[in-house]
Amino acid sequence: MPDDPEPTFDITTRPCLILDLPDLSDEAALQLSEFLQTLAEHLDAHYSAHILRAHRARESERERLYREQRLLQAQQPLPFEDKPF
Repeated sequence: MPDDPEPTFDITTRPCLILDLPDLSDEAALQLSEFLQTLAEHLDAHYSAHILRAHRARESERERLYREQRLLQAQQPLPFEDKPF
């Protein structure tokens, strides 16, 4: 059922990072950005199997929650009055 909404996750449960970043020169900002990109690439390469398993586990859990939600909705009584014959 493609038009059925999927369950959403509460984004407030995710950690939030708020930083007061210092002013940097253009070159320092570029070097920091390149360093962080390289770091992220190395982390992704090293932990790729772990990351893939975690993504699959999240997707499986989301699908399970969706099926559970749909089952609960299907079990709800219809909003029609039950009129006697």
